[in-house]
Amino acid sequence: MELDEAVFCRRSVRVYTEQKVPEDVIESIINAGMCAPTACNKQQVRFIYLDGNEHLLKLYRAGAATFIKECKQAILVLYDNRIDNIEYSDHIQSASAVIQNMLLKAYSEGVGTCWVCNLPAKTKVRSLYHIPKYYDPIALITLGYPKNAAKQIPRKYRVSDVLHYNIFDMRQEEKVCAFVNESKILLKRHLRRVYQRLPKIKLFTRIADKFEKKFDN
Repeated sequence: MELDEAVFCRRSVRVYTEQKVPEDVIESIINAGMCAPTACNKQQVRFIYLDGNEHLLKLYRAGAATFIKECKQAILVLYDNRIDNIEYSDHIQSASAVIQNMLLKAYSEGVGTCWVCNLPAKTKVRSLYHIPKYYDPIALITLGYPKNAAKQIPRKYRVSDVLHYNIFDMRQEEKVCAFVNESKILLKRHLRRVYQRLPKIKLFTRIADKFEKKFDN
């Protein structure tokens, strides 16, 4: 497969067939992730392969994205948080590079994936999977063979809309930037923080499910 096809055609997939992704393909996806650049080449990424719906159900019941309750396979990506460059969050940048490599490799193998950050508080995730406190859960990658062909959703902007030369040009930004209600974002941040730390009961979960953003893929 050409690189351009993977980069331009890959889309998130949330609904999978019953066919399981073989272990050797899982390992090849992880191996691709391990080839990503990491800060100071520390390569401090770790993976937890969740094999079976029961392991993902407890994550959903703790407050993760709704579609996870139907998934059978996923990879939880962790990165060592003992860093000195907190200003630029080295560990998150490094893990993100790993994840992108994994998504592209999975696509080349015919495997659908979704990069999921709608997860419970990190303390809860650590407790569920016995993760040491010096490893941060960065994201969950769900995976499986797509049940339907992924809809190709066009990008919101052109290169000329987002590319600035030498300085950040506010006149250019004002032409393309949608209005952002910062008060609303602050409120949503607070509500998410509260929800992630509340004990999960069915009423809260049902309410959260109704407000969760829905996707075609």
